[in-house]
Amino acid sequence: MIEPQSREIISRVMSRYGASCSPEEFHAAVNVTFHNFESEVYDQLHSDMWTSLPQQFALLVDDCIREHRGLPEKIRVLDVGAGTGLASDCLLRTALGPRITSIDLIDTSQSMLEQATRRASRWNVPVRPHAGLIGGVPEGDRYELIVTCSVLHHVPDLKEFCSQVRRHQLPGGIFLHLQDPNTEFMAKRKLETGGRTQTRLLQQLARFTPKRIGGRIARELAGTQGEDYISKTNRALIQSGVVTAPLRIEDLFSITDIHVLDERGISIDAMRQWLPDYECLSQRSYVFFGKLRSELPARMQAKEDELCREKASGGAEIAAVWCLRAAEQ
Repeated sequence: MIEPQSREIISRVMSRYGASCSPEEFHAAVNVTFHNFESEVYDQLHSDMWTSLPQQFALLVDDCIREHRGLPEKIRVLDVGAGTGLASDCLLRTALGPRITSIDLIDTSQSMLEQATRRASRWNVPVRPHAGLIGGVPEGDRYELIVTCSVLHHVPDLKEFCSQVRRHQLPGGIFLHLQDPNTEFMAKRKLETGGRTQTRLLQQLARFTPKRIGGRIARELAGTQGEDYISKTNRALIQSGVVTAPLRIEDLFSITDIHVLDERGISIDAMRQWLPDYECLSQRSYVFFGKLRSELPARMQAKEDELCREKASGGAEIAAVWCLRAAEQ
C-alpha cells in the first residue's frame, strides 16, 4: 500500500520518465534495484553509521532495560530492512546481546541479505534470512524484539508498516527504530532557511567526491551514465523497461528516501497514533551538528555526547524504543 501523499510524489516521477506500471510496482522496482547496487558499496558509504550508531543502540537499550517492566530473558529478533546487518550487529554488542537467541533478517534486496548473512556467520546465534517486506513474514512468527535502522523514511505507508510490526510483536515485546530524519529538526530548518532543507539529499551527495559529483552532473547533462551505483541502477531500470531515461539524483532519492525530500521525516507524535497499543519507553535525537559523531572534531563530539546524555530533542536524526502493552493483547 502507498499513502496518498507518497503516491502523488511517485506518480510525478513516473510521468517524467515514461513509467507505465503501477506506483506500487514502480516504487518496489526502484528500491530493490537501487539497494541491490548500493549493497556493493553500502558499508563504505555508511562507515560513519558503523562507527557512530553503536553508541545510539547502547543508549536506547539502556533506556529500555531501565524502563521496561518484565523484559524477556530470551529474545527472538526480527531485523526489518536488515541491509548488510548493521542493526543486528549493534544489538548483539549491547546489554541485550546475551539474551538474543535468534535473529530473522528481512530485506527487499537479495544482495543486501547475502552480505548480512555472511556477516552473521560471526554472531554465534541462529540466523534466518528472508527476502521481501515485513508483510511477507509468516503469520504465526512473532518476536520479543523488532528492530529497524535507517528504514522508516523509505516506507511509503508508515501506518500500514506499523500495523505489520504490531502483527508480529509478542505481548511485552520491544519495537526499536533509529537513524531516520527528525520531523522536528526538518520543520525548524525549513523555518530558519525560509524554504526547502533537503538535508538528507545533501548528505547523500556528500558521499561522492567532488570529482564524482562533477562527473555525475556532466553525465546527467549529456544523458550518459558512469559506473557508480546510481548509474548502474539507472541502466538496470532502463533495460528492464521500468523507465525510458535515467533518473536524476533528486528524483531517484525522492522515491528511495520518500519521507526526506517531501520534508515530512519521522514524527514520534505520528508514530504514537500508528502504534496505539504501545508505550514509548524512550525517544532520542542525535546528529546535532550536521554529521554523525564519528565525523565530528573532538570538541564537537563532546558537545554531541552532552546533548545525547541530556536527551535533547533537536537533532537531525530520531530514534525511539516502544513496548507493546501486554494487557492490550
